[in-house]
Amino acid sequence: MRINVHKYLVLGPTSLRAQFFARAQEMGIAEFIGKKKPSLQNPVEVQNFIDALHVLRRMTPVKQAPTDDYGSAHVIAQHVVEVAGKLEHLQEQRRVLEKEMERVAIFGNFSVPRLEKIEAAANRKVQFFFSKSGKAPNDSKREEVIYVGMDTELDYFVAINKENTSYDELIEIVIERSHNELEHELAEILRQIDGFETELGVLTHHKKILHQGLVDTLNHTHLEESTKKADQLLSDELFAVESWVPKNEAGRLFALGEELGMFVQRIQVEKKDRVPTYLKNKGTSRMGEDLINIYDVPSTTDKDPSGWVFFCFAIFFSMIVADAGYGLILLGISLFLLFKYGKTGDAIRRVLILSSSLALGCIFWGIMTTSFLGIDFSIESPVRKVSVINWMVEKKAEYFLAKKPKAYQEWVKEFPKEAGVTQPNTFLLEGVRETEGKKKYVIYNSFTDNIMMELSIFIGTIHIMLSFMRYLGRNWAGLGWIVFMAGGYLYFPLVLKAISLIHFVFGVPYEFGGQLGLYLIYGGLGLAVLLSIIQNRLGGLGEIMHVIGVFADVMSYLRIYALSLAGLIMASTFDHMGTSMPIYLGIFVILAGHTINFTLALMGGLIHGLRLNFIEWYHYSFEGGGRHFSPLKLLKIN
Repeated sequence: MRINVHKYLVLGPTSLRAQFFARAQEMGIAEFIGKKKPSLQNPVEVQNFIDALHVLRRMTPVKQAPTDDYGSAHVIAQHVVEVAGKLEHLQEQRRVLEKEMERVAIFGNFSVPRLEKIEAAANRKVQFFFSKSGKAPNDSKREEVIYVGMDTELDYFVAINKENTSYDELIEIVIERSHNELEHELAEILRQIDGFETELGVLTHHKKILHQGLVDTLNHTHLEESTKKADQLLSDELFAVESWVPKNEAGRLFALGEELGMFVQRIQVEKKDRVPTYLKNKGTSRMGEDLINIYDVPSTTDKDPSGWVFFCFAIFFSMIVADAGYGLILLGISLFLLFKYGKTGDAIRRVLILSSSLALGCIFWGIMTTSFLGIDFSIESPVRKVSVINWMVEKKAEYFLAKKPKAYQEWVKEFPKEAGVTQPNTFLLEGVRETEGKKKYVIYNSFTDNIMMELSIFIGTIHIMLSFMRYLGRNWAGLGWIVFMAGGYLYFPLVLKAISLIHFVFGVPYEFGGQLGLYLIYGGLGLAVLLSIIQNRLGGLGEIMHVIGVFADVMSYLRIYALSLAGLIMASTFDHMGTSMPIYLGIFVILAGHTINFTLALMGGLIHGLRLNFIEWYHYSFEGGGRHFSPLKLLKIN
């Protein structure tokens, strides 16, 4: 939930200033307000720790106990940074040398000093050249120009003349060290690199000390920064500081002020102030808080959406993945990681618990829809008896036999045997067509697809309605849009000549429901505009323009059906491909195919499950643009 944050003034003697801020840091209840904007750049000491830990994280620990006594964590961090700098410089030298060796390797091994002596004794100049391969320039055919060879599509030459000479289409190479000399220099650099890497490998044993040093330095830095935000009054005899404190923690601030003999008073928030947002959640709502922080921070006037987002995201994710087999795989991975890394930090533990919760949702929805790794269960299989979708299909068949709508006549025309059928199960079994020797239950599959698609719209409509309900106090027109959406859901089946869940599950009469829906559509539109005018005066006339947006947002939930159907088709396709191949190849195809499909399903569930909350749902019940409450508190290593 979101707890209101109030502004307080603290006034006390300067002699107790350090004690006050130290106690406030221990309590972790106040965010102190300064006149200057805080610097975004880390202090040098903090940055050293961060850089040192970043370096050691990449190093392979050496099985050797550290022997040097560096005195303090600051000295260790500085030493790691210095060694890493030297290592980086050597690695750059190594890269340059290796490039230079590639450049001169074709000319072989020779001594540059000895070559210079030969040049002086013979009164000749030896030059090295290259040109694009295959060009064969005329200059290269002169007697003093000797062809050496070709490498990486370049021709190389050596020229011997009395003085330095240039040639058209030949580019001179200046060689200061031969390949052999470069090899010796590279060997020395590699020796130094190995020494520094070994030293850093030994220093990895100090990572715990560095982590603690970083935390201690941050705590000291934060305390200093907060202390500097206080103003000095009466010739430095008094100090005054303003702070943000959550409503539920105000009593502790007053108690601290009374204990230290200081004046504490709540003061008015100014227009220029940006009040922080303080959220306090536990359990599933805490995991929902982690999710909402991905997108934006609620404003101080927003209701906390954490619990809503967690619950709805879990539903959408489960419906998109829509496979009990994939849910079991995800649950196994999540529980393994939870067992192995669950104690490394609260954030990691919450993520893994969230993943396990989503896996359980996938398993549940997969059972409800009889979806398991793309396996096609027969409609007479006992497995389908526990499926809620199977129950809805049978209810729809029962409705067809009782009401005989237009769609029923079309099915009878396609399958004449259905004309005298009175039992729902028989009606579903008789609507069969054989393709490549396999029975395809056309009516059953059609009913299943229609129900799955409508469930997406049904859940989307309820989701948007709930969004309007949450903010009715702020947006009165939302009541009209709720009525409008209810009317649309009742009316559109009549327009499309379709049978809806509201007819065969909820028992709403077909014609009556359609007429009532039409009245609710017009009534909802009128009510939305009227309430908007009352609340916003003439500006409320523009409320009618939101009808397109409301309709589009509801239709956006069709992505749930589309993604789940795509995953089901891919899973069954890989199963079919694998079973039609030799067993050794088929197993590989099935495993590889399901791995790809599993990955895509998780990505789709994560991206679109969150998107339906952050875009469609937030559109009507979320303002955002807030900033987190950041109190002065003691950081600790878990």
